[in-house]
Amino acid sequence: MGTEIGARNLGDENRYNLLPVVAEYLGFDTRCSRNLWRDHALLVLNEAVLESFERDGVRLIDHHQATAEFEAFCGAEQRAGREVSADWSWIVPPISGSSTPVFHRSYVLQPELPALLLQVPPWQTERGRSLLAQAIC
Repeated sequence: MGTEIGARNLGDENRYNLLPVVAEYLGFDTRCSRNLWRDHALLVLNEAVLESFERDGVRLIDHHQATAEFEAFCGAEQRAGREVSADWSWIVPPISGSSTPVFHRSYVLQPELPALLLQVPPWQTERGRSLLAQAIC
């Protein structure tokens, strides 16, 4: 999704932190946050990401389309009698969150079992080490 690249990877202060660079190129005054220079730079940066990928023949989904598709999925699950489990902070996009339908919903974060879960790699378990030792001998 475009915002994962534009907002998170390129825009986050703890990652590439390109918002000040974009703001400088756009001529924004970065000495005061009241003019919302970060917001303007963030939008331009995300537009540039979508455009640059599309120019090279790679279409990225934007956050409005992604949330609309997720809402359709939630509707289908509800009609089937199932509740969607999701982490709100991962479903709501990092820009324009309140302009998307997912912002105004809450989600239960209750994983269903059986599920694919992280586990200790088999070769690090007691049984796995024992099997490896037998195979080596």
